[in-house]
Amino acid sequence: MKVANSLLFAIVLICIVSNSLVQSFSFKVSAKVEECIYEQIDVDLSFTVMFQVIHGGFNDIDFTIISPDKRIVYQGHRETEGTKTLRSSFAGIYSFCFSNKMSSLTDKTVSFMLSVGENSPIRELAKKNDLTPIERSIMTLSDGVTGVRNEQNYFRMREAAHRNTAESTNSRVLWWSIFEACVLVSLSIWQIYYLRRFFEVKRAV
Repeated sequence: MKVANSLLFAIVLICIVSNSLVQSFSFKVSAKVEECIYEQIDVDLSFTVMFQVIHGGFNDIDFTIISPDKRIVYQGHRETEGTKTLRSSFAGIYSFCFSNKMSSLTDKTVSFMLSVGENSPIRELAKKNDLTPIERSIMTLSDGVTGVRNEQNYFRMREAAHRNTAESTNSRVLWWSIFEACVLVSLSIWQIYYLRRFFEVKRAV
């Protein structure tokens, strides 16, 4: 029983330690420019890409994933956001490119997250069907935790995009209110000036 408990504890510990690699950051893509992010990924690993255009123009951008053999794995045009989960067919450097060449003036700000799974002894045992039902359940639970973490990062990106939209809307409402106030003040001044001139002309007559 102690041996079984020790083995179970070791498996849980390995699951906790062997976290997937996660990168998350935001960057600007200038007008008429393509920016690429490069990541070394081993063969037969699952990786998830999440992105969202949080500021600029119509919040759209061209997105392409290129494998180490220069093959286009995925290509999307004028996308505002996306989530792609793929499995690496080759070991090498994968390119994640964001193109803003369709825009002649507007820069775009992109929020990007990449989660790459890792090889672990448990994964190798799973491929050989050497895991017990409990060990497989623990591995499934570990995958579920990784999925929840990816979803949390995705919702953070959406929250950032919605916050930027709200701030932009508030700014536009503020400037429109200032414009309306200036127009009303100008009309009031013009009306006062016109009425004064009108009564001055009446007195002169």
